[in-house]
Amino acid sequence: MPEEVGFTSRASDRRARILAAARQLFEDRGVAETSRRDVASAADVATRSVTAFAANRSDLLARVTADLPFPPTSQRMQDQAVAGDATPMDTILGAARDALGAPASVWDVIELQAVALAPFDPALQDVVRARIALRWEAARAVVRQLRGEGAVDPTIDDDAAALHLVAMGAGLALVEEYTPHRVDTAAWTRLTARLLESLAATDPPGSTYEGEKVPWRIRVVAPATPAATARVLRIMALLKADIVTLFTHAQDDDTQLVDMIASVPDSLDRDALTTALASAAHRVLVARGLPDDEDDLVTRILDAAAQLVRNPDGAPRAAADLVLADSWTVEPATEGEDASVDVMRLQWTPDHHVVLRRTDSPFVAVERARASALLRLVEAVASAPAGTGGFGWVERLGDGTRVTIRLARPEDAEAVAEMHSRSSEQTRYQRYFAPISEWRGDQLRRLAGGHRGATLVAQDARGNIVGLGNVFPDRPGETQTAEIAVIIEDAWQGRGLGSRLLRHLVDLARRQGFDDVIALVLATNSGMVQLLNRMDLTWTPEEDADLGASVVRLRARLSD
Repeated sequence: MPEEVGFTSRASDRRARILAAARQLFEDRGVAETSRRDVASAADVATRSVTAFAANRSDLLARVTADLPFPPTSQRMQDQAVAGDATPMDTILGAARDALGAPASVWDVIELQAVALAPFDPALQDVVRARIALRWEAARAVVRQLRGEGAVDPTIDDDAAALHLVAMGAGLALVEEYTPHRVDTAAWTRLTARLLESLAATDPPGSTYEGEKVPWRIRVVAPATPAATARVLRIMALLKADIVTLFTHAQDDDTQLVDMIASVPDSLDRDALTTALASAAHRVLVARGLPDDEDDLVTRILDAAAQLVRNPDGAPRAAADLVLADSWTVEPATEGEDASVDVMRLQWTPDHHVVLRRTDSPFVAVERARASALLRLVEAVASAPAGTGGFGWVERLGDGTRVTIRLARPEDAEAVAEMHSRSSEQTRYQRYFAPISEWRGDQLRRLAGGHRGATLVAQDARGNIVGLGNVFPDRPGETQTAEIAVIIEDAWQGRGLGSRLLRHLVDLARRQGFDDVIALVLATNSGMVQLLNRMDLTWTPEEDADLGASVVRLRARLSD
């Protein structure tokens, strides 16, 4: 090897070691705490070699900064600017998410030190300007890509948009670690999507997409206003998605459920859709669609109904698909978890419940009604397992009045609440042993059928619920003993409805395999004690220290 070539090779290797050592020390200690002697020691070179390479720490920082590769998120913007392979909006939203969760993926810690020290060193300023210029041009190029798609309002300046994108990343990298409160990622992405939406043209041209599209099922909870619906549709238009079907349903809390199937460019993933829609909605649920989702909706519904007639056992899976549940199981009526915001429990047969679960987005009332309606469809037109068809009774009371007793459904919740509001405080206290003023949330779902065991409702000729009966395990995990309880609204008391409900509850307890039933009764509630004593059961009082003297615990053995 010629001497000059060997010398050049050794010098190049020495410079590489110095740069690597300085970079590591700047990352670990910071520029202020790193001397050229420290760098020389870490690089295993003489101090004079570092001095020959860089006149001072600022010069060394400039050389290290100029040699840095761009962090991955910034590099993604660079790649998008050059190749434009991804959807521009998806690239920007992804960069915003990364900037919050991993600021170093946008701005290297050494770059930030260079930015902070640049005002005091002209040479360092040149390096910083050059790197910011590359970021600036990449951001502006991505904005121009959006503009080329007709998605940017003409009043928006490219340089202003580029400055916003660059400054947002730099600002997060500088202050995120020191902010007094940790910002929720979902809240941040909603804000970012809203800001990016403000760039959008009022009526974007060229909204067609020539590439492949895939179906997605989308469900959002948004404010119950026409403007909110329009914003959701506008966002989908900016994403170049075609709306196949769209339903809206107003809810009691001034929100609406917007339910749609959309044909979306295959370059968009679940995160991109969720983030974009989050700017207009409180909650967003996105699931990959099925191959036939782009077919005519009415035809699809009728075909699905025909399939369920042929195969009633498919009803639980169909109910899960209908509400985009994460999972479903068929549970014995006395087992599993009660209904909650994340768990939908539906009475399917007297012996079995369908339990649906979804962790990403709480179930809302209309979804419970839809799933329950689907199970009722199967009950009405097919022979579902375990004798589902026709389970219910028409009873004639002593005064000739006819009432219907049947399994409760989730959509009965409001009628159950109305029955409780019509009942006196004394009636409610005799049932629950505590003053109850409102019937909502988890408790109401359980009263209307979303618990282990079974719930029966009694309806008058006009469809009003006038009585409610529950049978459920005495304690969690209990398989031998069931508790039974009824409440009859005041106007229907003393007419024989309570005794008929109790008889059917005892029959259900036998059917569900319980050996004993218990009833908890206020010691002063002589009417309920008389009802129980008129049944063909022998009731035995039991002591229960948890109940106190005001409540009597009665147990009866169920005959085989």
